[in-house]
Amino acid sequence: MRRILVYRLGSLGDTVIALPSFHRIRRAFPNAEITVLTNQPVAGAAPPLASVLENTGTFDHVLAYPVGLGSWRAKVALRRELAARRFDGVISLASARGRARSLRDWLFFKSCGIPRVIGVPFSVRQLAYRLAPGQSEFEWEARRLLDRLAAFGPASLADDLLWDLRLTPGERTEARRLLDENEVTSPFLALAVGTKVPAKDWGEARWQQLLGQLAHHHSTQPLVLLGGHDDHARNDRLAANWPGPSANLAGRCGPRVSAAVLERARLFVGVDSGPMHLAACVGVRCVVVFSARSQPGQWFPRGDGHTILYRQEPCFGCALDECVAHRLKCLTNISVAEVHSAVEHQLARTSPVRQPIPC
Repeated sequence: MRRILVYRLGSLGDTVIALPSFHRIRRAFPNAEITVLTNQPVAGAAPPLASVLENTGTFDHVLAYPVGLGSWRAKVALRRELAARRFDGVISLASARGRARSLRDWLFFKSCGIPRVIGVPFSVRQLAYRLAPGQSEFEWEARRLLDRLAAFGPASLADDLLWDLRLTPGERTEARRLLDENEVTSPFLALAVGTKVPAKDWGEARWQQLLGQLAHHHSTQPLVLLGGHDDHARNDRLAANWPGPSANLAGRCGPRVSAAVLERARLFVGVDSGPMHLAACVGVRCVVVFSARSQPGQWFPRGDGHTILYRQEPCFGCALDECVAHRLKCLTNISVAEVHSAVEHQLARTSPVRQPIPC
């Protein structure tokens, strides 16, 4: 195939977890012209996917469309656009959303005149979230996506090259500038507590208590708070009483510069979020307060050595954006003392000395 369409929707975390699959596709088709079909951003200039994958060499063009395509005119316009580009094939990395939606996607791409449709999930194995063989956790989303590309040959998620964001010297220079202007010059504690999903929010008061306890023994430890524009005010409140140097970078840098900042961190602490996936992607250990709205293991961060605090309540896997009936007990049952202990344990395992970062 010389002209390939790759279909993937989602936000920052969804894109990072699909990074190995994008690299695998490029390995299989090194000379192909690859266009990514993705969702338009809710806010900001660049689609979420493009703002993460730019400079990785995994795609050539991005075609973004409004999710939902409420009007039939919009659907017809997208179909006409895809047909005009004469793709040889489409590879779907869309999340499994049931056989009916898979059939809808398959029929739509075929109606665009695309002869090969690869990766649309139809089998029970592809559609159902199951326990990983011999484990107590469910199959990892990165594994499920990569399995759809089995026809292109074997690939291992342990391959670091599949997780390479290919950060540029310019992105790393900007990260250094942001840290230096806030006098953050040694490996720092990275914190990202914001989320657009209320069912993932551990609560500002708990984070305040945690930072208060950590400050007693780590008064000189620099603190860097990350997130989007909406997280800036909350981060300011959290950092207000931190005794050491601190930098609130929420809304001040995009995903790739955030990754360049995070690769200088000593430890990441936060919730299930895009920054968590970025931190794990660049090899930083994480302590994560995890909501049980998804199955255990499905959206866990890449790599070993993390501390995942997950309460598997009877209602786990609910996929709710807001929890009213059970008052978010999967999160509220995780105590500040438990998170504090986990952070202290991880800090004892990590070096307070900065490791060399490639230019």
